[in-house]
This record gives sequence, structure tokens and C-alpha cells, in this order.
Amino acid sequence: MSLHPFSRCDCLLYRKRLNYLSALISMSMKICQGKKRLLLAAATALTGFGSMAQSPAQVRAMDQATATSPAIPPVTDVSLPGYRSAAIATAFRKIKKDHFSLRPVDDSYSKEVWENFIRILDPSNNIFLQEDINRLSAYKSQVDDEINTGSSTFFDMAYDIYSKRIKEASDICMHILQQPFNMQQKESLEIMWKKEWTFPANEQDREDKWRKFLKYATLRHYMEGDTAAVAQKTRPFNSALETKARDYVRKWYVEYFRQSTGKDAMKEKFTQFMSIAVAAVDPHSAYIAPEDRSFTEAITKRYYGLGFELGNKESDFFVKRLMPGGPAYKSGEIKENDVIIAIKDNKGEMIAVNGMEANRVTAMIRGDKGTDVTLKLQQPGEQPRTITLKRGEVIDTENRAKSALIEKNGKKYGYIYLPSFYLDPNGEQTKGSAGDVWREIEKLKENEIDGMVMDLRGNPGGSLDEVVRMCAGFVPASPISWLRSKDSVRRYTSPGFGPLYDGPLTVMVDESSASASEIFSAAMQDLKRAVIIGTSSTFGKGTAQSGFNIGKSGNIEKGIPDTSYGTLRLTLEKFYRITGTATQLNGVTPDIILQKRMSLVSIMEKDYSSALPCDTMQLLPFDQVKPVCDYQAVIQKANARINASPAFADIDNNMQQLKTLREKTALLNLEDFRKEFNAARSCEQRIQREKELNTGHLLNVQPALLRSINPATMKTTPGETARYKDWLNKLSKDIYIDQTISVLEDMQANKQ
Repeated sequence: MSLHPFSRCDCLLYRKRLNYLSALISMSMKICQGKKRLLLAAATALTGFGSMAQSPAQVRAMDQATATSPAIPPVTDVSLPGYRSAAIATAFRKIKKDHFSLRPVDDSYSKEVWENFIRILDPSNNIFLQEDINRLSAYKSQVDDEINTGSSTFFDMAYDIYSKRIKEASDICMHILQQPFNMQQKESLEIMWKKEWTFPANEQDREDKWRKFLKYATLRHYMEGDTAAVAQKTRPFNSALETKARDYVRKWYVEYFRQSTGKDAMKEKFTQFMSIAVAAVDPHSAYIAPEDRSFTEAITKRYYGLGFELGNKESDFFVKRLMPGGPAYKSGEIKENDVIIAIKDNKGEMIAVNGMEANRVTAMIRGDKGTDVTLKLQQPGEQPRTITLKRGEVIDTENRAKSALIEKNGKKYGYIYLPSFYLDPNGEQTKGSAGDVWREIEKLKENEIDGMVMDLRGNPGGSLDEVVRMCAGFVPASPISWLRSKDSVRRYTSPGFGPLYDGPLTVMVDESSASASEIFSAAMQDLKRAVIIGTSSTFGKGTAQSGFNIGKSGNIEKGIPDTSYGTLRLTLEKFYRITGTATQLNGVTPDIILQKRMSLVSIMEKDYSSALPCDTMQLLPFDQVKPVCDYQAVIQKANARINASPAFADIDNNMQQLKTLREKTALLNLEDFRKEFNAARSCEQRIQREKELNTGHLLNVQPALLRSINPATMKTTPGETARYKDWLNKLSKDIYIDQTISVLEDMQANKQ
């Protein structure tokens, strides 16, 4: 659940700390009986978040747990104190037994968990009173003792106080938002986290803090709705805009408080507490609530739903695009631009989705194959209608490997974009990321390319098995990575049938390229196979996790259900480069650095206090690939070109200005707020403008097609063609791809 309706520039430090926690809460898998259970357990084991395939005994590993019986739903009642205590005890018994390198669960750990949980309950310090914090401070050094003994006393007390205060905050917000704000009143608000916490001293202080907080949110949406605000430095106050912005904020908080006080509120907060407690052990160990399936969907690119892209405008959700072949497309009952008014939940109640979080709306639409989903829809200007459709399989084809041809100075270069290292949704190997990349390589080779770009920017990782296999596209049988557990070290080597392509190769990365992306980049760099280009370093995730169900067995014959406490993704191993250095913490340093970071709001492994250290091992020697060019000469030319580029200098300068503006105290009168808002927006626009090539210097980007196949015979829908063209158009403007193509030109000019 998002914690405020602000733009991404707000509360930067808060977002850095909690963004990963949100990802841990949302990423999950559900392990079932039989083949599906084994497949999904293997999927977790094979992810870049996880290790290689486990033995059947490891797959079945549970602390006194068995597979869930479909006939008797498992017990998952968080409202029972005994359930919460048992969940804590069971999870940490498993963590202490199997974690690769467990940090001490001591007072330092206790303080970190205590602070992070208070932060997630009250991110803006306007829910709790100081007296509440004083009461809860007694537990600051006791959380570790409770976890070691399986007690939930701190959570119970914190949640009891929170439940009372969140209801009070709801009344305060709705009262404040009834009246227009005084936009001329000069006052300010600290929106960044400070080292010292300041909670309201009393109820009046809390109400005033909420008033400023809501006024700030309203000012942001007022400015975003004022399209002429940048063009005119001074502009009269528009009461209609203020009303519209305030109503947006009100709708958002109606849904926020509805979820925070609803029947699932305790379950959500306990999941967050467990996620924080486990993440404090290390950032990639994670607790996942029972029945959360989004991890499986992410790693396989496969789910069951209706097959349409969800759009969001203001607080409304609408059908942005129908996916060809999906249940919605086939039914003819759902149209593009349909506004989604309500969706029936699993209790049979129609729930209004206006103002709801997007991930919750998505979760309501998705479900088990063949089950019904009922929606209330409305086309603009028409009467609402209610329809019921059965969920069907939807395979995400948008976020799979794809390629293009780039022509420059009479040469042709291949470009492959890979958003993640995903598995074959059918549990085989032909349609995983490795197989898809191999097919794109064959397309590009048929077009007689002079060099190739592998773009892994933003790629969070995925299947280790897929990245090892994918390397066969570029190198002969070679060591790719080592994986170290508590008691063993294993080497992973690419298949011996490669390489499919042996020409000049560049790999693009950024600070969000993680895990399997770092394994590939490090291997290509260490083998001297490619030039790595990007930010000052990649993410720095060099640990591997495996998934375990936790719970206890029931007795089907006696009608006693199993008890499920959820799933643990637990760090069991570390990755090492073939040189012996871990990718953990430090990531991969590119040969050519374009800029320090691509985004001010990005987070990296080193931003987490619980991150494991980087270390080295003594490993067997290896043979490098015969270099295709004089790498040192290529790197020197590229660095000289980047240093002389005014665009990169302007991007760096504007990012620094934007950082300064975002960290300033917010001024809450319209005139001063407009100045600061416009200054920040101007920086953002200049950054975006500098990241795009000028019209007269666009790259010549063409579709990558097999020359041996007549394009007229290919089964491609008009929608897919349009999206592909949009993607090609975006590539043609990319300043970073342009620089990477220049590096390939230098590699051609400096062949060995």
C-alpha cells in the first residue's frame, strides 16, 4: 500500500528505506501440491533472487509443515495472538538454522526493526503522539528478545495504539479537507526525514501537522493541474483548481483509511512487521504472507486474469488496452476506456476501486484459472454495466526479450533489450529468456550486423539457470559464476555449443541492474568478451535465496487443517565472479561510466544497513576469450567523448539542482510553492530533454526481422506492430544508446 498521494520526488529518504520493503511484501510465490509445487519451488530456487535447483528434500522443506490440502483451507488467522507468536518463532527458527551469514539478533538489530516498523506505521510522524512513542520506546531494545522467544508483544501494543490513532487521524483529515486551504498563508513543512524524530506533542499539534501535510498534498496536485503554471511566473489563485486538487487528496485518503482500518488491516500490518524483521537480517531475505502469488507471476511472466492493461487517471481506473487473445478481448464485453467502478471481492461484495492502490486492483482482477471475476464498468457518457468473465491464462509478451537494427555511418548494429531473466512459463527451456535471446541473435546475424548491444538497464535479475545458458550466445564453454553456501562451493559453466555471436559486444547497465544481470555483466567483463557501459556501478546484489513454506501439519483424517505461516525467501548462498570477488555490495563497475546514477530515487545494495559484506575467494584460473579489439584504446576514446559532451554535464548539473530542491523545506503559500515547484519541474524537463537526441541526430532504428521469412506471412496484430514502432521510436532518441553505438564504432576501428 502506498503511504501518501505525493509525487516520486517527495520523502526521498523515506522511499529509499521502504521501497525495498514494499517490494519484499509484494513479491511472493505459492507452493502447491504435486508438479505445480515442484515447479514453483524450482522457480524460486532458480531466480537471481535465488539459487540453483534444489533436491526434492529441499523443495519440501518446511518447519513441521506439509503441502496445503485443497479440501481443507489452511489456518492463516493473524487475529489470533498464538498464530502471530508461532509465525515469529517458526520463521526465525528457520532463519537461525539455515541463513548464510546471520547477523546477531541483538539490541542493535532490535532498534533497527523498532524504528522501521514505526516508520511504516507512521511515515510522516502525524499519526502517533509523542506519548505513544514514549510508551513504545520501552520495546526499542526488547524486539530481539521477543523474536528470540517467539513473542508478539511489541507488535500487539504498537498495533493497538495505531488502530486507535489511525481512526482519529481519519476524522481529522476528513474534517480538514471539507474547507478550502488558505493558499496565501506563509508557513512551511519538513517533508524529508531528519535524524531527530518529532511527533506531535498533543492532539492540537497533530491536527496542525495534518493540516500542513494535506495542504502540501493539495498544493502539489493544484500545480500539476495548472497547465499554464510554468509559462506564467505569477498567476491568480484558481478556486476551482483548489477544490479539484483537494477532492483528489480526499478520495485518496478515504481509501487509505478504509484499508488501514478494514478487516484485513491487522493482517497487512503483521505482514509488514514480519517483512521488516526478516529484511533486517539481510535486505533480500523476505517474509511473504500466505497465498501471495505475485512472485511466481513475475518470474514466469504468466498469470490468470482478464488480459487488459490497467490505466489510472486521477483516482479512477480504466481499461487502457486489451491484450489480443485474452479473455477480455475474446468476450467483446469489455472495451478500451471502460472506467472500472467496482469489482466483486472473494466475499461476494462489490468493492468500489476509486482511489484504491493499483496493485490491489490488479490482485482483485487476477486469480485462479477458470474462476469468475465480476466488474462494474462504464463507458464515458453511458450507463454503468456489470459483467462476469472467467479468468484465463495471460502470458506477458511485452516484457520479454526483443531486438532492433540500428544503422549508423553505413554500418548495421544489433540491439537486444532484456527486461529480466525470466523462466519458460511452461516449465521448459525453449521460451525462457535464454531461448528468446538466442532467437533475437539469429535475427540480427541474418542481417549481417557489425556489432551488438545487450541492454540490461533496469533488469532486476531472475533465473540463474537462464543467465548461465544465455552466456552460450556469446562465449564458448566458460566459467560464468561461482556459488558459495555454508559448506560448499559450486562453479557454473555455460553450455559448450556457443558462441552464437562472436563479434564486437557491449553491455549496457545501470544502478538498477541486479543479480543475474550482474552475473552476466561480470562474466563478460572478466572473460574480456564485452565492454560494459553504464552508471558508476550496478545494484550490488550478490546473494542467492531459496523459498521455504513455514507452518505446521494438521490431520486431514480428523479434519484438522494445516497451519500456514507463509513463505520465507532465505539467503543461503553468495555469488562470486570467476575472479573470486563477490558482486555483493560493490556490484559491477562498468568499463565506461556515462553518469553516476540514472535516477535520484534509485536505491542500491549499499543503501541498506543490513547488506552483507563483499569478500573474495581463491578460485581456479580461467582462460579469457580472445579480445576482438584494443579495449583500452576504445575506453579512452569513449571517456574523452563523454567528458566533452555538454549533454552529460547538463544532466549531472540538473540532477544536483533537483536533489537540492527536493531536500528543501516546503513553503506552503502558493506564490513560493509555485516557484519551487516550477524550478523542480524545469530541472526534470531539462534532464529529460538532454537524455534525448536532437531531431536532426536521431538514430536510424529499424525492425529486426528474419530475412529468410516473408514479413507478410508473420502473425502480428496491428496493436503489437504499433507498440513495437513506439518502442523503436523511443530507441532512436536515446542518448545512451547513441554513445554505446559510438563505442561499437571504436571497437570496429580498433580490431585486433
